[in-house]
This record gives sequence, C-alpha cells and structure tokens, in this order.
Amino acid sequence: MALVMEPISKWTRKQVLDWMKGLDDCLQQYVKSFEREQIGGEQLLHITHQELEELGVTRIGHQELILEAVDLLCALNYGLETENLRTLSHKLNASAKNLQNFILGRRRGGHYDGRASRRLPNDFLTSVVDLIGAAKNLLAWLDRSPFASVTEYSLLKNNIVQLCLELTTIVQQDCTVYETENKILHVCKTLAGICDHIISLSSDSLVSQSAHLEVVHLTSIMPSEGLGMYIKSTYD
Repeated sequence: MALVMEPISKWTRKQVLDWMKGLDDCLQQYVKSFEREQIGGEQLLHITHQELEELGVTRIGHQELILEAVDLLCALNYGLETENLRTLSHKLNASAKNLQNFILGRRRGGHYDGRASRRLPNDFLTSVVDLIGAAKNLLAWLDRSPFASVTEYSLLKNNIVQLCLELTTIVQQDCTVYETENKILHVCKTLAGICDHIISLSSDSLVSQSAHLEVVHLTSIMPSEGLGMYIKSTYD
C-alpha cells in the first residue's frame, strides 16, 4: 500500500530542511538560517521576499530560486484533494466565457474604438493571461499518468496547447483591436467546446478523481554518481 504524503502545510521543521537540501547548491548556505529560525511548512508556503531578506537571503536571484520552488509546493498543497479534471475544466470554461463576455461587453459600450485602435487595453491582456493560467492548470493534469497514456486525453491536451500558443501569437500581431478580438473569440469558443467535452465524460471515473501525494524513497547505489536520472515537475 502506498504511503500518502501529508499536506506541506503540516511539514515539520526537519521536513522543511530536507526540502531545502534538495534545492540548488547555491542555496545550501541558507539551510542553517532556516534551521535557526525554525521554519515550518505553513510558514514556508507564505514566505515573502522580506522574510527571506531577514533570513540572510540578500541576493535577488537566490530569493527568486527559493520562491519559485515554494510556488511549486503551493501548487501541490492547495486544492490537491479537491481539484480534479472536471473542476479544472469548469474553471477554464469559465475563464474562456468570461473573456468572450468581456470582449462583447466592450463592443456594446458607447466609446468602443476597436476598429481604429491597435493598442490592446491592459485589462484585456490581463484576461488573456488569466485564461492561459487556467489552461496551464488543466494541462498539468492532462500531462500526468494515466491521462498522458490515453489517446483521447492526449489529443485534447495537444489541442489546448496549440490554442494557448495561438493566443500568445494573436496578441502580438500588428492588427486592429477588433481583428484581434475576433481571433480570440474563436479561440475562446474552441476552448470552451473542449472543456464541455471533458465535462461531458461523466462516465469516466478519471474525470472526477482527485490526486494525492505519495512518498517515494530513492536510494543511490553509488552516492558519488547520483541517481542517474533527472526528475522534472509537471508544474513547470
């Protein structure tokens, strides 16, 4: 029976230190500071630039490395037991439809100048970024086992990736706001259709299955040679 890893927010000070020891070599100089200040799991998840500064992590680059690693922990810790493929599909669906409504609402306004302007409003770009973020969360699930080995889910994942790439290309094209909006409306409609399809797979238990973390112990046969493998997070 697999050992289920406890939530990161419940980590002890020793577990935080073990995690620190697994980060980049340049960060090992701060392990003693974390030990001295008795940083636990909950505090680690909410750590800030200022707190890192107080821990002696004064170099901005080192702060960013630690905070990026903490972001990955947050992705594992929050929503792990409640999120599943269906809920993430609902969130992406909502983001796509919100962006559609935002565009259509702008056009109904009395001061719409999209046919003449080529400058996208900041709140418009923010909505696009939010949509891509929601898509990234769904892709992180589709990139996991067993979804990655199921043809239908692999095709859906590839379609979402292509649509996200299309979004990033569209917002950089030199055309009127109106033309850009039309292209994005098409992408949003397609994304919403994919989400509706995933949600409709109610008979597939994988769609509503949540995740859990398992403890895995890796032992190096020859300590001087490492594990002979590269472990990459699907949250990158």
